[in-house]
Amino acid sequence: VPLPELESRMLCFRSRMDTDHPAWALAAIFGRINLYYFTGTIQDGVLVIPREDEAVFWVRRSIERAGEESAFPQIRPMSSYRDAASTYRHFPPVLFAETEAVPLAVFERFRKHFPVQEIRSLDLQILRVRAVKSPFELALMEEAGGIHRQVLEDDVPGMLRAGMSEAELATQVYGRM
Repeated sequence: VPLPELESRMLCFRSRMDTDHPAWALAAIFGRINLYYFTGTIQDGVLVIPREDEAVFWVRRSIERAGEESAFPQIRPMSSYRDAASTYRHFPPVLFAETEAVPLAVFERFRKHFPVQEIRSLDLQILRVRAVKSPFELALMEEAGGIHRQVLEDDVPGMLRAGMSEAELATQVYGRM
């Protein structure tokens, strides 16, 4: 994912947070799909987004791979959330984070070192940002649509045969896709 795309996504997220939660001060993103959306890599870690400072992607495992995959400007290694927390001087009382799919155990480990009093959801804000597609995303969708068209119009007719089950056809189509 190109750097201008990542910057635009972060700007849209911050704007959405400013609109929906004017007093927000700190956000954290843990989920791999959202990490990929905002950083361009799916490495294990947490994206910490302070309102008044640069966002930092704290990577638990392969920092080298994260650097190879991503144009995100601030990628740093961590062994535990303690490493990340040690670089921040102030912790606001409220943390905005994904609450729909992140296990409670992850929040508890995070809160051990990021002593916030309350966790509020930012799931809706992320969904709203991701719902509006950029020219970069639209181009990828058009390319994917072209691949689907080619497979369905050109390849599937040659795969079909009498007596074939839907499961067999689905397996062949899936393999081709």
